Amino acid sequence: MSFGEFVARAAGGATPYHYQQRLADNGLPDVLQVPTGAGKTLAAVLPWLYRRRAHPDEAVRADTPRWLVVVLPQRALVEQTAEVISGWLDSLGVSVPVHLLMGGEDSGQREWKASPQQERIFVGTQDMVLSRLLMRGFAESRSAWPASFGLLHNGVQFVFDEVQLMGPGLPTSLQLQGLREHYRTALPTRSMWMSATIDPGSWAFPDFPNRELTVETLDDADYTGALRQRLDATRTVQSVDLGDVDTKQYPRVLADRVLDEHRTGTRTLVVVNTVDRAMDVYGELTRAEPDVSLVLLHSRFRPAERQRNLVAARAAPADTGSIVVATQVLEAGIDLTSETLITELAPWTSLVQRAGRCNRDGRATGARLLWAAPPSGRDSHLPYEAEDLENAAEYLRRTEGRAVTATDLASAHVTEVPRIHPVLRRRDLLGLFDTAPDLSGNDVDVGPFIRDADQHTVSVAWREPVGGEGDETMPLPQRHELCPAPIQQVRKLVGGNTAQVYDQRDGRWRTAWPDDVRPTALLVLNAPDGGYRTDIGFDPRSKQPVPPAEEPSAGRDRQVPVAPEAMANDPGSAGDAWVPLAQHLDETEQAARELLRTLGVELTAEQREAVAVAARYHDLGKAHPTFVASLEKANPDHPPPDGDTVWAKSPSKAPLRHDPPYFRHELVSALLLLDEDTGLLEGLAEPDLATYLALAHHGKVRLSVRGRPEEAANTVLGVRDGSVTLATELPGGVRLGEHTLTLEPTTLGVGSLADRALRLRDRADLGPFRLAFCEALVRAADARASAAAVHGGDHA
Repeated sequence: MSFGEFVARAAGGATPYHYQQRLADNGLPDVLQVPTGAGKTLAAVLPWLYRRRAHPDEAVRADTPRWLVVVLPQRALVEQTAEVISGWLDSLGVSVPVHLLMGGEDSGQREWKASPQQERIFVGTQDMVLSRLLMRGFAESRSAWPASFGLLHNGVQFVFDEVQLMGPGLPTSLQLQGLREHYRTALPTRSMWMSATIDPGSWAFPDFPNRELTVETLDDADYTGALRQRLDATRTVQSVDLGDVDTKQYPRVLADRVLDEHRTGTRTLVVVNTVDRAMDVYGELTRAEPDVSLVLLHSRFRPAERQRNLVAARAAPADTGSIVVATQVLEAGIDLTSETLITELAPWTSLVQRAGRCNRDGRATGARLLWAAPPSGRDSHLPYEAEDLENAAEYLRRTEGRAVTATDLASAHVTEVPRIHPVLRRRDLLGLFDTAPDLSGNDVDVGPFIRDADQHTVSVAWREPVGGEGDETMPLPQRHELCPAPIQQVRKLVGGNTAQVYDQRDGRWRTAWPDDVRPTALLVLNAPDGGYRTDIGFDPRSKQPVPPAEEPSAGRDRQVPVAPEAMANDPGSAGDAWVPLAQHLDETEQAARELLRTLGVELTAEQREAVAVAARYHDLGKAHPTFVASLEKANPDHPPPDGDTVWAKSPSKAPLRHDPPYFRHELVSALLLLDEDTGLLEGLAEPDLATYLALAHHGKVRLSVRGRPEEAANTVLGVRDGSVTLATELPGGVRLGEHTLTLEPTTLGVGSLADRALRLRDRADLGPFRLAFCEALVRAADARASAAAVHGGDHA
């Protein structure tokens, strides 16, 4: 079908704008610069989907990346965008899963990592997406970082929306695209940046742009077509004098003025610059008890409350009307209009976006854009520069009483203070490839590459009661439980709250201390101690018990609790039955070869073979006596069918208790592959690649192979020097005899496991992105084979 027919079917008879048609014809550009309210979400999704699924040219379909990742600067819009996209897919009758990247562990996350060949759409915040692209996924298990990195850097079309709000995330996203083009990927990956106020001419970073950018804007056809009503929509600029009020008086004075300016039967939007002020203004309005619907929108809500408020904000105003109090979340593409917009002064690019929520559809009469200065006092301009606010005020004073369009505002030349952000360099990316913590247990903080320092958050959940000290069984926080909150405020809250943090090295929950609070932490606070209110969101002042989070009822958001996974445990060895090692290895190899064929990856034949061979031998280490004994101990009521077979899986769901502790079977796999006496890699062109992929297939042992401080001198990760593996059957009727292990490859130096891994990472024909993708493929094959063994059937 044509793109026009495609859009009409997806969007209830809508006709695409001319610029959207050009995107379907020519592909997504590097830069899309169109006014707010001009249908950027549709432009980000349906042209990609059309070119991937419905374009008449098979070459175009094949060249379109299989995954679309829509990146939003604020959380408030993620669920709304995902729902809109899901509605389009349902109308088209197209089966493409839609995933949310918002933190938390759930079964959906594991599903997309196990089936990378399937077309998918992701919607997430810049925090969650960029942290995964930097291999430090926020609110994600450490062992999951490499797979997220490998899959999200290969075969993806990124769309970064409202880039004026991204802060340091913008140069990071630009640099990552440049680095992908420099190091190359296993599948083509592209990016598009969207905003009404974007200025690609100011982009000058070490690795991007390294070529001429493609830029799409509106042309004459757009200004004369169906889009014209929105482009011609006006709002009259008026200043609001609140007097010389301080921060304590300001919320009440502003609330009184809002009630005075509100028009019965219409929606009034109130946009302030901080969450605390939004909560205070909302509180004052609530205490006034007006006969009007009141809604609060900001980023510090759990998903259920955030969605409830967003639905209420978008609902048609009743006879008395509605008042929506919001922060900058309103700038991030929320499809909302008003007859009256009251906004605090903000940088010009932010004001342009806010103005786009006043008479957005061009149907209001007498629409007004009212602006007020923030309260008086030191630092009242924050989180912005005082100079930016004064420059914006100067322009607004010149337009006092004038009716202006979105195009008028977007084309105005209002100076903003250049912001200096950290820039991701090649050495930073290569350093982040090692996911092991340093010797003190700390990680590289990627927060400065993602958000300004005053915007750093951590995701927290509340439970009653929280797990006890040393609990190994409490499930990880799920997405519906998580609330983003400022790190500094959470640190203060943790000091007086019996909070728990998941120790990803020891594999258990323990008491959290302020120093544990960082973006990558997995935190659970004690619900009876308070810290959250369903009406206003995260509130460290609240001592009210926190009610349980609402669970999704069904469909895309339905989640299944996921057991914690850390260095010391191995939940992947649980199943529904005893599975022989040879069978699991054979099924994993077949799954890997199937993925390689389906995806058509841009790897050499030798590299593809190394991926398959790594899958064939990834679990060789389960022939070690330590693992065999642990598996038997976990199954006291269901002993193995025979004592001669080495088993890969068992029916028990109990955690394995290794002796010595911290045993990692994948280290044994790598040591066996390195041992020339086994002959397993004889004739293989890429033996180091196969060895590394077997070592890294759980994401727990990769570049740095270090023992725990409490381990004996002759032991590394539970593997004793000189220990002997059992004889076992392998795929193809091959039998591997007993072998004595040496830990020499775990020491530093030429030929060590670390040295071989670093050389793979730095090879021009591999590099970090392709190497991580190979890791992800082996892990996906392992997951698919394990699922097939549990549920029966093939790898679909």
